[in-house]
Amino acid sequence: MAELIRSHAEDLDALEHVSVHRTVSAEVTVGVFTLAPSLLEAERRTGALVRRAVEGEPELAGFAVLSVGAALVPGPWWGFE
Repeated sequence: MAELIRSHAEDLDALEHVSVHRTVSAEVTVGVFTLAPSLLEAERRTGALVRRAVEGEPELAGFAVLSVGAALVPGPWWGFE
């Protein structure tokens, strides 16, 4: 599923990584690492990407995007040592 989602990425998505985690129910959690300039933009890009994949892949028929949330990941680009 991660590769199916990745195959729908566009340059503007600035996609770095996709991971998929199955939960106890029939739901999955999709983790996306993107180089978006803000949390709001990361959520927008990720939602659009996953929706494109769900709508465009017959293997994902029956899946739906229930929610999208972003977490800020600190990195060396912030200047923290």
